[in-house]
Amino acid sequence: FGTLQPGARGCRTSRSAVVWRPQPALSTFRVERGRVTIASMATDFEGLAAEHASSAGHARRDQLIATGVTRSAIRSADASRRWTNPHRGVYALTSDATSASPLWAAHVHLGPESTVVIGSAASIHGIQGVVARTVPELAVPPGLERAQRSGIHIHVWSIPDDERVFVDGLPVTSVVRTLADCARLLPRMQAVACLDSALNLGLIRIDGVTDLRSMMIRKRQCVAGRRRLLEARVGAQSPLETRVRLHASDGGFPPDAMQVPIRDSSGRLLGYGDIGYELPDGSWLIVEADGRSVHELPEALLHDRRRQNSFLGANVTSLLRFTWEDTKHSAHIPNVLGTALAKAGWRRDPRRP
Repeated sequence: FGTLQPGARGCRTSRSAVVWRPQPALSTFRVERGRVTIASMATDFEGLAAEHASSAGHARRDQLIATGVTRSAIRSADASRRWTNPHRGVYALTSDATSASPLWAAHVHLGPESTVVIGSAASIHGIQGVVARTVPELAVPPGLERAQRSGIHIHVWSIPDDERVFVDGLPVTSVVRTLADCARLLPRMQAVACLDSALNLGLIRIDGVTDLRSMMIRKRQCVAGRRRLLEARVGAQSPLETRVRLHASDGGFPPDAMQVPIRDSSGRLLGYGDIGYELPDGSWLIVEADGRSVHELPEALLHDRRRQNSFLGANVTSLLRFTWEDTKHSAHIPNVLGTALAKAGWRRDPRRP
C-alpha cells in the first residue's frame, strides 16, 4: 500500500485524517475501523538494493527520498555503516563491492550523461597495462562542467554516440576510442602495454592500430599518441613483457621475435619463450618476463625451473629472466642484455625498427 509520513514535507495533517503518499520502501500499515495504525517502521534495505541493482546498488540521496525513504532513515543507515557514502549525496546500498563499484559510484554522482574514460574504461574492457588506480576517470559533455573533486578525475569531452558503449549498464568509451585516449594521455609504458594487450586479446588487429590516428586529430598530445601506436606489437602476453621489450629496444636491442616456439631435437614443442633473439648459429637467446604474483608461488617456481632446463637442453643458448623491479631502472635491462648478446655474437637485423 504505502507508508505514513507524519509531519514530513509534502504531507498535510488534520484532526480527522492523515494524508499520505505511496512509499513501498518504508513502513507498512493497516486500516482498522476507519483508523490507520502503523504496523512497522523498518526500511526494506534488501528491497532498495534490489531496486537499484542496475546501478550496482548505488543511488543518489534525491532518488532515495523520491522512492519514500525518509531523511532520518538515510542518516541512520549511514551512521550505522549499513550504507557507505563514497561521494557526497551518493550511497552504496550493498556491501557486495566489485572492481567496478567505484566507477558506478562516480557515474551515479555525476549523472547519466557521464562516461567512463581512459584507464578506467580500459579496465572495464579487460585491457591490461594501466597501473592500478584508485581515482575513477569520467567525462561529462560540455555544458555540464563540474569542478574537480576528491575521488573523481573529471574531463569535459564531447563523445559521439558511436564511441560510447554500455558494459553491464555502465557507459564506457568504445574499445577503439579507449585505446586512442590511452595512447595519447597515459605514460608511454602504460599506453603501449594497453595497445599490446588489446592486440593479444583480439580486440583490435595490428592493421587496425593505424585507424586510431583519426581519433586523435586536434586532440591534446596527439603527436605523442601517434608515436606510441607505432610501438605496438603482437605477441606480448602481459604488461611486463611489453615493458621489457621497450627497455630492450630503447637500448638498441629490439627483439627478433615474440613468443618463440622452442622444440627439442625430436621436434616436440617444449613451450614458448617470451622474447627471442636469433643467434648466427640458429639458436636463440630467450628473455623471460617473470611476473611477481604468479612466479613467486612454489609450484610456479618449480615449473619455471624445469621449463628453463628443458629450454637450455634444446636450441636455446642462453636464457635471461627479468622482473617488474628490473623495469624500474631504464639502463638495467639494456646493460645485462647487451652483454649477453655481445658474447653470443648477435647482430641487429637492419630491417627491424
